[in-house]
Amino acid sequence: MCLHLLRAPLLFLAALCCGMGTASAQAQPWPDKPIRLIVPAPPGGISDASARLLAEHLRTNLGQTVLVDNKPGGSTVIAQRALMSAPADGYTLMVSPSSVLSDIPLTVKTPYDPLKTFTYVGEVTGMVHVLVANTGFAPNTVKDLLAHARQHPRTLSVANLSTGTRSNLLGEMLRERSGNDILVVPYKGSAPALVDLMGNQVQLTFEVVSNVTPLVRSGKIKALAVASAKRSRFLPDVPTFGELGLPDFVMPDASVGVFVLSSMPPALQEKIHAEVARAVQSPKFREALLAQNYDPPRDMSLPQLRQTLDATTAHNRAIIEKLKLKISPE
Repeated sequence: MCLHLLRAPLLFLAALCCGMGTASAQAQPWPDKPIRLIVPAPPGGISDASARLLAEHLRTNLGQTVLVDNKPGGSTVIAQRALMSAPADGYTLMVSPSSVLSDIPLTVKTPYDPLKTFTYVGEVTGMVHVLVANTGFAPNTVKDLLAHARQHPRTLSVANLSTGTRSNLLGEMLRERSGNDILVVPYKGSAPALVDLMGNQVQLTFEVVSNVTPLVRSGKIKALAVASAKRSRFLPDVPTFGELGLPDFVMPDASVGVFVLSSMPPALQEKIHAEVARAVQSPKFREALLAQNYDPPRDMSLPQLRQTLDATTAHNRAIIEKLKLKISPE
C-alpha cells in the first residue's frame, strides 16, 4: 500500500521532467551551432561573393560560425540535392540566384518539384543582365546586330552560361528575334564564356552586370543593352532594350537570395528572413555590395518576396512556352 502511494508521485515527477525536457528541446534558440550556406557555383562570381559577404555579417550578428560550401554543376541541381538531404532545422541554407525557382524548374526536369520543395526567405543582392559583345564585332546597336545576323545567317553565336538560367533564356529570345540565325553555344559558367568572348570564339553573351562592368570600363568587351526596366547604375550610358523599342526584352530583375526547404516550420522561416534582412540592410553590407558593382537587395517582407518570385516565374513561363523551349533532363 505504501509503495503504491509513493509510486504515483514519482511517476508524476518523471513525466513532468520528460515534458520539461521536450519543451526545453523545442525551445532551443536558433542558432546554437554552425550554419552552412550551400552555393550552387564555384568560388568567384556573384553567388559565391554574396554568400561570403552574408556569412561574414551573420557571424557577427549571431555569434556563430557560418561556413560557405560550394557545390557547382547540374544547373544548380547538385546544390539543391545537398539542401534536400539536410534537416529543415535552419542550419543548412542555400544562397543562389533566384533562377533556381523562377527559371530553371521550367526548363530542367527533376524527379522532384523545386517550386514545392524550396522556398525563398531573403534577398541578398539584386542582379541585372546586360548583352555584351566582342569589341571587334562591327555592330554597336541591337538593331544593327539583328540586321547583321539576318544578312550573315548562323555566323554569330551567343554563349549560354547554363541551362535554364536567365542568360540561357535571354539568349534564346535573341536567337528567336534574329529568325534563328544566331547560334546558342553552351558553356559551363561565366569565366570560360567571357574568355571566349574576348577571343571572339563567341560574339555575344548575356551576363550579370557586376561580372562584366570592369571589362566594359576597360574596353575589353562592349555592352549593347540592359535587359531591365531601367538602366544600370554601374553602366549608365548603356540603354535598356525597352529604350531601343524591344519591350519584350525587359525582364523582371533577378536576385541572389537565401532558400530553405519548404518543410521548415514557418516561425523559423520568419526568423531566418529577419536575420538575413538585418544583415543585408546594414550600411556596411550595402557599401560592400556597391564596391563590387552589385545592386543592393530590395527591402521586402516574406510575403512580398514570394509574390515577386511568383510573378517572375509566371512571366518566364510565358516566354518559355512562346519559344517552345525543350525540357532538359537533370
